[in-house]
Amino acid sequence: MPYTLSGPQRRSARTATAATIAIIALGLAACSGGRGGDASTSEPSGEAGATVEQFALVAPENESDFGWNQAGLDGATAASESLGIEVTLVPDAGWDNTETVLGQVADSGAQFIIAHASGYGVAATSVAQAKDVPILIQDAGENIPGKIAVTKTEAQEGGYLAGIAAAMSTTSKTVGIVVSADDLNWFKMSSGFAQGVYSVDPTISVLYTSVGPAAYADAAGGKTAAEQLIASGADVIFGMGDGATHGYLQAVEAADGVKYIADIGDVTAGLSNTDVLLTSVLWNYASTYEQAIEDVEAGTFGEQGYALTVDNGGLSLQETDNLTAEIQAAIETAKAGIADGSIVPTAAENAAQVNEVIAAKGD
Repeated sequence: MPYTLSGPQRRSARTATAATIAIIALGLAACSGGRGGDASTSEPSGEAGATVEQFALVAPENESDFGWNQAGLDGATAASESLGIEVTLVPDAGWDNTETVLGQVADSGAQFIIAHASGYGVAATSVAQAKDVPILIQDAGENIPGKIAVTKTEAQEGGYLAGIAAAMSTTSKTVGIVVSADDLNWFKMSSGFAQGVYSVDPTISVLYTSVGPAAYADAAGGKTAAEQLIASGADVIFGMGDGATHGYLQAVEAADGVKYIADIGDVTAGLSNTDVLLTSVLWNYASTYEQAIEDVEAGTFGEQGYALTVDNGGLSLQETDNLTAEIQAAIETAKAGIADGSIVPTAAENAAQVNEVIAAKGD
């Protein structure tokens, strides 16, 4: 069910009516093709210089995944508050009727849409062209001036920082990576993580496993995979999972002396013992969304894409009590090296490349 938030009044931001929300909800429930309702209170516009008074984010799941969906929803809320404009959040949109959902959102009056899933790119491009509304897509696709811009994440940079924290925290000299899908960003984070570990101590063993090719929400499988890494001696687990994260957390909390590194979001609410959390590689989309909206208003949207990096604050490590002053100092040094180009973590594109980086032991 979509819900609408309004930020402080930068300009005369209209609050969405119940009827407008009902139109979007009807489109989600009906799951039928077509353009959707025509009762919007304002027309979507992809025109250069159009003032954005309301925007929307569509996500496949919700913030309870502690990861991808949480980060997108939080980023849109923060951008709304910062810019003082209305945002309609549409979590739990799923995967089966993306074009219908995006079309309904455009018809409801959103003047800018964030399609928050890499699998939404094709549908988003179709809707952007048909509805004349600018849409921000993820990971893959082509920038189309006035219509489509692509956001990419230099995830290997955040992974590198997490690897340093892991290497400086392990006592068994074995750390583990578990991913729940064949996901480009997670391949990149995994290779960067291994290199970060080896930058501290190349004798540390890095173990890598996957829950499945598309097991994003498989909590039971995630628990089993994490348990296998722990049984193999890993006392730091770097987990990438969305819903599978719940299983990772169960395995770590049931173990003795194991620390957990999360990805993308804050998993604190999912832990009964927060002391097991070493850190999380946080993805902050707020500034990207703000810049995209400013570009829509300037008429330059789609002329180039956007990137989350360590240097621009899109990627960072969550502060916890387990990040000692020594670890923090090493992380700051690495951040400076990434910013000046003296450290360039490898961005793996598949599991084979991740395993090659691990096998190289930092060579």
